[in-house]
Amino acid sequence: LNECDTCTDGIILTDVRDVWWQRDPFETAAKLKMEHELMVFEEIYPALDNRNWLSEFPIKQCKKISLGDTPMLCSGSTMGSRNGILAYIDAMVAEFDIWIKDKYCRSDLIGDDQSIHNYLFYTGKLEGAVSIPYRTGPLHVVGWIANKMWRLAEEQAKRKNATTGAVNFYVENDRYEEWLPAQYKFIDPNTGLILNKDGNPSAQIHQMDRFGTLALRWRQQMNQLSW
Repeated sequence: LNECDTCTDGIILTDVRDVWWQRDPFETAAKLKMEHELMVFEEIYPALDNRNWLSEFPIKQCKKISLGDTPMLCSGSTMGSRNGILAYIDAMVAEFDIWIKDKYCRSDLIGDDQSIHNYLFYTGKLEGAVSIPYRTGPLHVVGWIANKMWRLAEEQAKRKNATTGAVNFYVENDRYEEWLPAQYKFIDPNTGLILNKDGNPSAQIHQMDRFGTLALRWRQQMNQLSW
């Protein structure tokens, strides 16, 4: 990125394996007036905060502080301008170097980049960074609630002795678009698209795999339609 002088548009740093795209996130950000130099994205709050083990233990061990009851930010979903993202990468790499050299910070814990991501933001070390509330921006981190929906469906499938378990559990009469119950108010029943709180489709869905196989039929159909 440093060597690409023509790369001047917006940038997203994102995981890939568990991501689903529904809209152009940059167009969505413009419509929502969320074109900040650096944007970090909240997971579901207050259900998930920085008292969770993923950030509480590593940060306390390393920095002797607690971020407490603050929204968990997802390190796999970061967005901003070229300058904003370059500054973010510099800050993360500098902090990585500190953590790896300090025996109280160094860890084999998978996901400690999220600990560092949250530490940097909440201690004011990410200049100009803006935290985007859960399910309101161009990137939507569904992990916690998606896993809860999946586990509930598994329990219901067991009680019903469903032969296929929770695979496409809520799809009836091949209505693949209705892969979640209407009472969740999480998808558009006419398209199956996952929605932001304002009722518009989320541009990017992160941690889509946490839905398990609930959306299998819908995703297969969307792939056939070249989505």
